[in-house]
Parts: sequence; C-alpha cells; structure tokens
Amino acid sequence: MEVKQRLHLIFYRLRYKVQEWKLKLSQRYEDLDKKGREKLTIMVIPHTDRKTINFVISYKAISIFIGIMVVLLVISAVNVLSHSGSIHQLTELNLTNKDFIRQSSKMKEEVNSLHETIQYYYDRISNLYIKLGGDPSRVSKGMGGQAGQFLALQGTPQTDITDESFRIKEDIHNLKLSSELSEEIIKLIKKRKSIIKNTPSIWPTKGYVLFPYGKYISPITGKEEYNRGLDIGSFPGAEVIATAPGLVFDTGYSPATGYYVKISHRFGWKTIYSNLDRIRVKKNEKLSKGDILGYVGKSPENPIYHLHYEVHVGTQALNPFSFLNQIQE
Repeated sequence: MEVKQRLHLIFYRLRYKVQEWKLKLSQRYEDLDKKGREKLTIMVIPHTDRKTINFVISYKAISIFIGIMVVLLVISAVNVLSHSGSIHQLTELNLTNKDFIRQSSKMKEEVNSLHETIQYYYDRISNLYIKLGGDPSRVSKGMGGQAGQFLALQGTPQTDITDESFRIKEDIHNLKLSSELSEEIIKLIKKRKSIIKNTPSIWPTKGYVLFPYGKYISPITGKEEYNRGLDIGSFPGAEVIATAPGLVFDTGYSPATGYYVKISHRFGWKTIYSNLDRIRVKKNEKLSKGDILGYVGKSPENPIYHLHYEVHVGTQALNPFSFLNQIQE
C-alpha cells in the first residue's frame, strides 16, 4: 500500500513539473511574440531638401532576415569546402593517373623484354627437339598470332591491354610447351645415349684400311670381289676388342676365315671378327665395350695379317667405316 501511495506521489510531482515547464514555455513564447511585434523605425535623412524616408520594421522580421542570412552563409561555406575538396581529389587523381601511366609503360617494357627471352628460349628448345627427331607437330604454337583473329570474331576492339593480355597468355603456353619439350629432349638424349652406347663405334684393332667395304680387286685371285666388311691391316698378335657391349653367340674356325667371333648387340646390331690367330672368349659370354676377344692372325687362304670386320643390322651388312671413330687412339 505504501508503494502505491509513493508511486501516486511521484506521478503527481512529475505532472506538476510538466505543467510548470509548459507554463514557462508559454510565458517565454508570449514574451518573444510581444517582443517581435515591437516596431523599429529606420529614418533616412538626406543632406538636401528632399523628404525624409522612414522604414518601419518589426523585430520579428529582422530576426527572420538574420536567420535566413545565417542559413545562406552556412550553405555557401559548405559548398565552397565541398568544391575545394573536389578540386583536391581531382588533383590527386591526376597525379595518380600520371604515376599509373609511368608504371604501365615500365611494365610494358619489362613484359616485352620477357616475351623476347621466352621466344628465344622456345625457338632454341623447339629446334633442338626437331633435330633430335621429335614430332614437328608438337612444336606448333597453340596461341601465336591468334589474338587479333579472336578479337575480330568476338567483335572486341583490339587495344594495347588486350594485346598484352594475349601475349602473356601466349608466353605462358610457350613456357609450358617448352617444359614439355625439354622433358622429351631429355628422354630422346637418354635414348640416343643408350643407342650410341650399344652401337659399334670404335676401331676393333689398331691398323689401317687394307681393303674397304664394297667392290675391290683381290690380290689373291686378281679378280673383282665384293667385300661385306672392312679389312684392317695390322701386325701379328695385335689385340682385337669388342666394338660394343654384347653377347658372343658364335665362335669357330674355317680355312677361308681362320678363327672368328660373332657378337650380338642391342637394337639388332651384330659384329663379326674373323681372320684371328686365336680367340679368348667363349660362346654365350657377355662382353663390354673394349673387352679383348682375340688377336690378329691370318688364314690358310689369305697369308696377309689383318682383321676382317663386319657390321650387320639383322641380315643386312653395312659399311663398318661409317660407324668407326675417324681418329684412332
């Protein structure tokens, strides 16, 4: 009950305060309105005989006029400050634009330099790839020279930015393709290295060419004969070595050839060494390049000390001189 009475008391007090404030505001308004209705006379007295001019104006009108002038001054000040800020922003934008143009020009020069380097690298890689027997169709550029055609088809105007964009895309494509070609080149070189390693490419013995591959006049019969290999003149007992790594698949002796050794190599190569004085290898024995397989001798039908050397691919005899190093150690 006491709480309710206290609340009623607070309510009445607040109500009294509000009425008091309303009364004061009303009184203040009446005073201002009364003050505003008061008149002010402005007299203009000329120095001549002209009539004096009187202006009667209320304080309320003067207050309104002053208020309007203050508002106009504030609006003008805001406009001036806004205009100054716009000019400052335009100046900064102009400076930023000039800096952007300089940076763009510098970047364009760097992009052009990078493009030339990539183009040089790509040309060298592609030429090497083709020389090693690679597929020429893989060397064709995927995007080179297509920027203008693409833009024309799309109806897009060709600008410096679009040119640079397509040039960068072309460089990325060429770098990727160069990387792929480099891997292919490594594979081709390894394959070539393996082929060269297993190709008969050294002299089987030290000496000189006695009778070349092909047709020649035999000093024994005096007739023209066909030499399927190469006769290398040397001194008796000179070492004969394997010209490539391989497997001995046949050895033997005949009056026409003397002792002989036949070796099979990788990739279908075969070499034959005959007119030997003696041999030091056995059938099915593996030999490395440079291993000694026998010694130079002569046969009953040919008394000249020399080595008869043949190179075959399958059943086809080839000119051994084409595979030999031109300089002997």
